[in-house]
Amino acid sequence: FTNPVIYVKPMVLEFGRVATNRTATATFVVENMGSGKLVGKATVPPPFKIVAGGDYALKANEVQIVTITYKPISTAPDTQTVKFTGGGEAKATVTGNSPPQQKTKPKGN
Repeated sequence: FTNPVIYVKPMVLEFGRVATNRTATATFVVENMGSGKLVGKATVPPPFKIVAGGDYALKANEVQIVTITYKPISTAPDTQTVKFTGGGEAKATVTGNSPPQQKTKPKGN
């Protein structure tokens, strides 16, 4: 390749069950599999958030870790698309959900 080519893994990142108002963290790997400089940015809608490595400028064969957090605000399942710009662009999917709150039963005598 004579141009920068972006490669992202994994393509699907599952956070699983995360309690409401708790935060889970996971990572993507971004790599420039071409030549030239890969300049871009990773973005994702809430309740997911890019907290580190979201801006990148990678030479050929360089890699960078992109750290993402998930903080559910309800018990509904969440699915969003992470967009990675530069080098032909890439997309990945992030998913997670929050388990329903368990109701406590009154203690009997």
